[in-house]
Amino acid sequence: MNNKISAALFLFMLSLALQAGEVKAMIGPNWSKYLFSSEIDALNRQQKTGFGIGLGWATPLNRKMKLEVNALLSGKGAKVALVSSPGKSIPGVYKNTSIAFPVLFKYQLKEKATPYAALGPEIVFILSHHLHFPEGGNSVDISYNTRKFIIAFNVLLGYEYPVGQWSLFAEIRYNRWLGNFLTHADAAVKSESMAIMLGGVYHL
Repeated sequence: MNNKISAALFLFMLSLALQAGEVKAMIGPNWSKYLFSSEIDALNRQQKTGFGIGLGWATPLNRKMKLEVNALLSGKGAKVALVSSPGKSIPGVYKNTSIAFPVLFKYQLKEKATPYAALGPEIVFILSHHLHFPEGGNSVDISYNTRKFIIAFNVLLGYEYPVGQWSLFAEIRYNRWLGNFLTHADAAVKSESMAIMLGGVYHL
């Protein structure tokens, strides 16, 4: 099933790249957290800073609408505190690396320098997942208990400024993983993040 999804996604991105009106490169930080179900809700608000880098392709649908697909390599996770005894806890950091493919419907107010907004679904392939304990320097690989892919959703706001055949842009992105990405978990775990992406667009 994963291979079929990967093949279909590859063909879709290839067809879009062949007819793309612009190519996009981006880089920037993200702030992520894990959303635990009520059984362990105390771990809900401990954010971790990560980083992302990616490419994008877009094709116009009309004067103000575009269909855009990105390929983003990101490091995300969450900071946690594991209770070892009453009144004592051990700090830990969940770290996951993933490659995500957002499909975005983008609306821009004008054709030149312009603010824009976009939203759309995303397929996330989780490449690695570890629980790291900074105090002891130990790391536990929990990839065996992590799903290989998950569906997510994105909303973003941005501003684009043209410079000749190029444009410079800045974006704020909200991302939410919609399903429980751990297998055999006692509690459901999802992910939420905010990112600032900076980069350039080359208009073909």
